[in-house]
Amino acid sequence: MHVKGGMEIHVKELAEGLVKRSHKVTIITTRHPKGIEKEETENLKIYYVGDKPLKYTTKRYSEESVKLFLKLNKKENFDLIHSQSGAGVWYALKCEKIVPLIITFHGITLNEAKSLWNTGLIGRGKGLYILIRDFINYHLSNHKLFFERADRIIAVSNELAKDIKRQYKVPEEKLVVIPNGIDVSKFKPMLAEDLREKLGLTDEKVIVSVGAISRQKGFHLLLKTLPDILKEYKNARLIIVGGGLYLQKLKDMAVKLGVKNHVIFTGRVPDEELPKYYNLADIFAFPTLRVEGLPLVIPEAMACEKPVVASRIGGIPTVIEDGKDGFLIKPNDLKDLRDKILMLLEDEKLAKRVGKTARRKVVRRFSVDRMVNDTIKVYEEVLERK
Repeated sequence: MHVKGGMEIHVKELAEGLVKRSHKVTIITTRHPKGIEKEETENLKIYYVGDKPLKYTTKRYSEESVKLFLKLNKKENFDLIHSQSGAGVWYALKCEKIVPLIITFHGITLNEAKSLWNTGLIGRGKGLYILIRDFINYHLSNHKLFFERADRIIAVSNELAKDIKRQYKVPEEKLVVIPNGIDVSKFKPMLAEDLREKLGLTDEKVIVSVGAISRQKGFHLLLKTLPDILKEYKNARLIIVGGGLYLQKLKDMAVKLGVKNHVIFTGRVPDEELPKYYNLADIFAFPTLRVEGLPLVIPEAMACEKPVVASRIGGIPTVIEDGKDGFLIKPNDLKDLRDKILMLLEDEKLAKRVGKTARRKVVRRFSVDRMVNDTIKVYEEVLERK
């Protein structure tokens, strides 16, 4: 299965967990980059349709995926449909027989508009176009159908559930919160000496941030705070992990700010290597401006026993209790970001205590096993009412 962002990782982990528990799973997704049409293992079938990988809103994908579902359902007689956002709702709407529908929302249109506003894109041509397009084609036309047809709606954070309930008048009995799960056997404390040597690190203070490189993720704010941090810790290093169109602008900014020699841009790294990058960190920082359901990088870093400094935005407060297992900052507040980072660099005992508390919390509340088991409970509740 081709994987890019948090939603795709969520589907992969959920499907693997369901198969592990002997459930039969069929996934319909977008075109495979290598043109593969179908993959099949025991209890798992994956079908690839449409014209572009990871593009869920194209006309061709919509038409081909619905057509394929209706064909497969005649043979498989599916027990339920679990749609990620709106992609699978039309399967239920077009089906002759009523099939229970569950929708997981990772975000909503109005929160995307807030993200554009936070990053100053709302007034620019592209940002305004995206907002109008989504508002008309997605918010007005489809959401009412989604919420009326769904038997259960899963939100990936407490904050997102509140937004859905408030903005779309969804009955509380339809809503359930199940955060995306983390593989705590993969994301855990470990030595990363080989990577440290590869990057030329010795005894530096290391700040790590991970994500798709865009202005909405707030990486530029870390660069802007770095000159002040270097006044206190001359050996500090900022490692930014990820790729994207905004990467070159960040590199140019590092040069302009005079911090080029203190920043390492790794580019995109394979998912299996991420735990080592987290484990390089003295602090994990994520000053995002994007209103997301729940960014996976935060519980991943916490699972590696790292103290996290992140924006109080979107679903992040669902996983971080400020001052106990991480620290929340006001979005776009450079002083707050700088002060929290310097505090943790200065107080190593505090940083270590917060990191250990964070790991315990993720293991207890945000593991893949808990996510899968809680999702199965929702399936069982819906099927009992069938």
